Amino acid sequence: MNRYEFEAIKAELARNILNSDDEALIEHLRHCYAESQGQSAPCRYTLNEVKARLRSTEADAIAGRGLSEAEVDRLMEAMI
Repeated sequence: MNRYEFEAIKAELARNILNSDDEALIEHLRHCYAESQGQSAPCRYTLNEVKARLRSTEADAIAGRGLSEAEVDRLMEAMI
């Protein structure tokens, strides 16, 4: 691909983005661009994934599974 073709593709992509009213698409493109530049967020979840994780966490809490504050403090001290 020569420089002229490269610039034409960039211009077409920019026009398509600027003319889009699809918020989800723009957010997806933003995420893809950031990821390709090594700037992606460390963790991303959809709303359904967040709800599923919260349900799981709630079930663990009700069942008494988890760590006490003292256990967490010991673990944090060991990490430091």
